[in-house]
Amino acid sequence: MAAKKKAAVTEEVVAEATEVKEEVKAAAKKPAAKKAAKAKEPKVNVVVEFLGKNVNVDDLVEAAKEDYKARGNTEEIESVDVYYQPEYNKFYYLVNGKAQENPVEV
Repeated sequence: MAAKKKAAVTEEVVAEATEVKEEVKAAAKKPAAKKAAKAKEPKVNVVVEFLGKNVNVDDLVEAAKEDYKARGNTEEIESVDVYYQPEYNKFYYLVNGKAQENPVEV
């Protein structure tokens, strides 16, 4: 009887292995899942309007970079922080966390 049990268990194992093999084949035939498309960042344009003047924030950042270089600084720019004061039409800025001396007129 032990031989019959052993044969039955072996048949079950073979049947399960065959079933798994068929599932693997079916999965291999399916096309690979497409990667999710990377969402595009929207284009952003920020303009400050004050007392009839319009100042683009990107222009302030560029002006800060140009002023930094014009003052003879050669350190690579890693970060720029701009603080715009519309009532005076001037801005202060920090480059790489270091404050610059004088305000810049817009």
